[in-house]
Amino acid sequence: MKIAITCHYARLPEDHPVWRRAVSLADVVLSKKVNLTSDELIDFIQGADALITGTDWMREDVIKQVPDCLKVISRPAVGYDRVDIRAARKRGIDVCNAPGTNTDAVADLTMGLILNCARRIPDYIEGTRALEWKLEGKQMNLSGKTLGILGLGSIGKAVAVRAKAFGMKLLADDPIWDEDFCGQYGIEKTDMETLLGASDVVSLHLPLMEHTHHIINEENIGKMKDGAILINAARGGLVDHEALCRALEDQKILAYGADVMEEEPPGDHPLFHLKNAYITPHIGANTLEASQNMMQTALTNALDILEGKECKNIVNRFEDS
Repeated sequence: MKIAITCHYARLPEDHPVWRRAVSLADVVLSKKVNLTSDELIDFIQGADALITGTDWMREDVIKQVPDCLKVISRPAVGYDRVDIRAARKRGIDVCNAPGTNTDAVADLTMGLILNCARRIPDYIEGTRALEWKLEGKQMNLSGKTLGILGLGSIGKAVAVRAKAFGMKLLADDPIWDEDFCGQYGIEKTDMETLLGASDVVSLHLPLMEHTHHIINEENIGKMKDGAILINAARGGLVDHEALCRALEDQKILAYGADVMEEEPPGDHPLFHLKNAYITPHIGANTLEASQNMMQTALTNALDILEGKECKNIVNRFEDS
């Protein structure tokens, strides 16, 4: 049995029980480089029964070429938009994710992005490093402001808990509504249009799907409150970046804080030249705790499937084959 790993951002120590389980059952091999080309990926996974994939794109053309022995593609992450799950199902391959493993890490970063946008913290740090000691303009208190959360899954909920502690009023839009949780934290259910118009800060916690691609476009930006803050620690493709840049330049949106871009790495993007855009290089899950949680779940998913055990994290179980 062989498990191929191309993920370099999530690791387990060698004495971890799940890692010991893996190496006792299979030949576990790690790719020597990150971001393999399609040809390199196909070559690397020859003979593999399971693939723990990182930032590689597993599109239909790649999945058509994977070896017949591959039974599972396991993602050490919540998102799985880099894998064509329908194409995988046609090949009889289970695709798994690792829900909940980076919730606290991403929620913490989200609050950091909100604070950076509201208080312009990076600008002032940059100033003091240049030996400047001056104030420019007023910033925003979070207490008493309205946070609108689009997508109230585990990360959206964790952001709500943190924002509540800052004294923020909470609005949310999600098709699956947790009455008990929302009642406990005073979260008001609303639709997206109302949320955009009423929120001082809008935070995106949606999966990237066909109907959510560029959900924040010129039309919906126009519905936002003037001078609002937009936060995206989910997926870059949720936002139309051309419309966003115009809104930032016009101050329709006060500031944008994001940990994701539509293409990563993005190269020389116009957002990087705007003073009111604060972008981090997809570091949301880059904590020791999240890293270990993600690989633990990804490996457990793969091992359970290979051993014929039940796996609750298969995301393409019901895809048409």
